[in-house]
Amino acid sequence: MFGTEKQKTGYPSIDKPWLKFYDKALNESDIPECSAYHLLYQNNKDYMDDVALIYFNKKIKFKELFENIRKTAMSLTALGIGKGDIVTLQVLNMPQTVYLFYALSYIGAVANMIYFSASVKETNEILINTKSKMYIAIDSLWETHKESVKGTDVQHVLLLKIAESADVVTRTIVNIKLKAVKAANCMNWKQFLKYGNCISVIDEVNESQIPVVMVYTGGTTGKSKAVVLSSKSMNGLVYQYTYALTELKRGGKLMNSIPPFVAYGIVCDLHMPLCRGIKNILILDPSPENAASNFYKYCPDYYICGCPQNESIMNHPGIQKMNLDFIKVFAVGGDTVTPAFEERANKFLKNHNADTTISVGYGMTEAAATVATSLPKVSRVGTVGIPLPGTIIKVVEPDTINELPYNHDGEICFSTPTMMLGYYKNEEETDNIIKVHNDGKKYIHSGDIGHIDEDGFVTISGRIKRIIATWENNAYHKVFPKLIEDMFVEIEGIHEVSIVGRKITNVFCELIAFVVLDKGNNKENTERLLRNISDEKLDTWERPVEYRFIDALPRTTIGKVNYRELEKEINDYERYEK
Repeated sequence: MFGTEKQKTGYPSIDKPWLKFYDKALNESDIPECSAYHLLYQNNKDYMDDVALIYFNKKIKFKELFENIRKTAMSLTALGIGKGDIVTLQVLNMPQTVYLFYALSYIGAVANMIYFSASVKETNEILINTKSKMYIAIDSLWETHKESVKGTDVQHVLLLKIAESADVVTRTIVNIKLKAVKAANCMNWKQFLKYGNCISVIDEVNESQIPVVMVYTGGTTGKSKAVVLSSKSMNGLVYQYTYALTELKRGGKLMNSIPPFVAYGIVCDLHMPLCRGIKNILILDPSPENAASNFYKYCPDYYICGCPQNESIMNHPGIQKMNLDFIKVFAVGGDTVTPAFEERANKFLKNHNADTTISVGYGMTEAAATVATSLPKVSRVGTVGIPLPGTIIKVVEPDTINELPYNHDGEICFSTPTMMLGYYKNEEETDNIIKVHNDGKKYIHSGDIGHIDEDGFVTISGRIKRIIATWENNAYHKVFPKLIEDMFVEIEGIHEVSIVGRKITNVFCELIAFVVLDKGNNKENTERLLRNISDEKLDTWERPVEYRFIDALPRTTIGKVNYRELEKEINDYERYEK
């Protein structure tokens, strides 16, 4: 392991105790100054016959991948797309998405990846705000989204068929099932590629610090913001995982089911493994049910998913009978992972002969993806692991830059080579989240509450914006709902819990608990048990005054619990039955 134990100062950002778990440190100078495309090419130019992508039953080698990227770049150039231009994509995990992203990187343009679920109004606003010159979407969206290009700067519309790059059998079946989309003034993929025939040579824009992709925040605490990432951000994460995960080997298989409009999807599930020479299995449908069937089909070496996908895999009858000794990295992120879930997943892996434990990660769109993660041989239940190589994490007093010692809860801040360039056209919000600290480094202020222990493991306790202010006995109290939620979900029969505040004044709230039960559990008995446990373990100002049982918690477009929707339900109008 890198380094030796030294006298601790008591402050994580100075001591960096996590370095003892790595073979060597990552310096920012270790990350090459090049474009995302250039790193992909340099790392794979000597392995052209290796498989790069798997889509349904079609295998695409690196040679074919680079040929298609070059053709795509020529067509984009012929259509007038160049350095600094923004192209908006409303797409899923498909080979054409990969070709387009790297082709845009090649010519210095920006891929603006928007949610597949974005409405016509949202899409139109984004197209106008970004002055996008081209709009690319799945053809099935066009009937509902054709109005979204009106009043914009869009000059070209490209519609993609989901089976265009699939194997012959899949393509035939899909074309029979899906009705052909007739769209005036739009191109299909073949028509698009013909534009490139008039171009023989294009210059590569090999720069690391210019924008390469825009992705959008989840919107759990406010309106979604466009995050601008550079190639340096994306390439930095490639090197962080190269230093952290020796399990990542060329030729291995990664099942990529995280959509490309999510930072983790485009950076960690696509760019990172491809640059490492890992076969990328593109999964079109990321639903939990589909995750289990594809895991059973492909037997991937590496898989990153959310809790619902993980649950589906563990409950799949076929997988329950499998020997899982092939899995080397099995990671989960997205929503908060409870210790009970982590222990259950680890037990499942052990019982199926997997020589690994579940890896729990933590990150933000603003940092391109992950900043901390547990590793197959370095984990601690209840934490989100240790900072990735090259990342510094500290805990500060909220609303300050004053660092707190080990095991003191405060706001999580991190300095990382994967840091965003900023929010698009939003300097004020950029300055609110990125601040220069006393060590001269820029830190992202996450808005998350947590602490770091003496070994460098990071624990997340909740969101600053989710601190609920209560009032009792002429005193103000802060309630961290996540701590109560974690306690409640340990109770047998409870699947999920979310606690939000119902305003009783302009400042103070009372607590309402939304509860999702496992099938077959009784609401009245569960509420009685919850109240008894609350009386026993919680102070009076921490106890929910009401329990509401619902079928599922509302989610944002990237699957996180939509607390604002719950707050709106109880503060604006009453729609749920008590």
